[in-house]
Amino acid sequence: MVFMSILKKISNFLKKNTGASEKEDNKSRAHGYTGKFVKQNGIDIGESIGVTETGFIVKNSEGFMSIPFEAVVTNSEIIAVGDFNREESIQLGKEWFERKDTLKFDEKGMLVK
Repeated sequence: MVFMSILKKISNFLKKNTGASEKEDNKSRAHGYTGKFVKQNGIDIGESIGVTETGFIVKNSEGFMSIPFEAVVTNSEIIAVGDFNREESIQLGKEWFERKDTLKFDEKGMLVK
């Protein structure tokens, strides 16, 4: 009984220090917002393909958009969105597309995130 209590305390301590819960939150958010069709006012506007810090990326025949999470009305089999600034979303989508495959290096030549 005492052993299980100690084991539980150690496990909780390690979870706090490794940031495991934060990584899981980001992973579940990405899973919940990718691979779904996105509709606005019942009209298909594209398919979600990725997640950023502030929104999710939608690909359609015209290019890419970054729609803010605040615009989401429902997220189930499809993602229904309300009003959002479409021009800003298109610009952010273009910026995302341009940098998505860009590698960044520090002054020593080491890859940075």
